[in-house]
Amino acid sequence: MPHTISCTRCGHAQIAPIDSADDWDEINCSECGDFLDTVGHCRERLLPAYHLQTLNQSRALILQLARENQALNDHPLSQRISA
Repeated sequence: MPHTISCTRCGHAQIAPIDSADDWDEINCSECGDFLDTVGHCRERLLPAYHLQTLNQSRALILQLARENQALNDHPLSQRISA
């Protein structure tokens, strides 16, 4: 799966070889030869973080439960019975 990476020096965009290389391999600009990144760091940056994914799933569940229970809890104050 190709991902593009841009050079900060010359602005050239190229495909980053993150699928076929080792983590410690360098990604250099093909135009000016400047060091851009390592394959491992680029690969980690493109993957979703586990903690953020879990946080988003729990937030979605909380919102879904709030929407389902909203009709049960929306009674006028006059109809509520205290314990």
